[in-house]
Amino acid sequence: MFKNGVDENEIIARLRDEFLDDARLRLDLIRQARAATQSKDCENNPLQAFRAEVHTLKGTGQSFGFPSLTLISRRLEGYIRPFDEASFAADTDVDSFIAAIADVIDAGEEPDDDALDALLDGLPEPAPQE
Repeated sequence: MFKNGVDENEIIARLRDEFLDDARLRLDLIRQARAATQSKDCENNPLQAFRAEVHTLKGTGQSFGFPSLTLISRRLEGYIRPFDEASFAADTDVDSFIAAIADVIDAGEEPDDDALDALLDGLPEPAPQE
């Protein structure tokens, strides 16, 4: 316990809750960017916004006790790396990555190994680079 009476576990729980709140906002932004690309509302470069939000989740997930978000986001980054706006809008497999991210965030806790394996097994592999 710290001098101010706050327990270390309490601080960690608060940080985790704040991370989840932020992750929910980022998931909303990811969904909005995806929808904007699909509706061909591309004046604000939604693919770039999508990539930025996924990259942020990748970078912060591990730090806040959600390595699964880092793994899923890393796989998503690799999957969409070759995409332009048109191929990103047309690809339906991107939605499986978004659903996997949402599953972890909505659960509010890190999946166990079996659940994580099932999530990752359900994701498509990136296309081979030429």
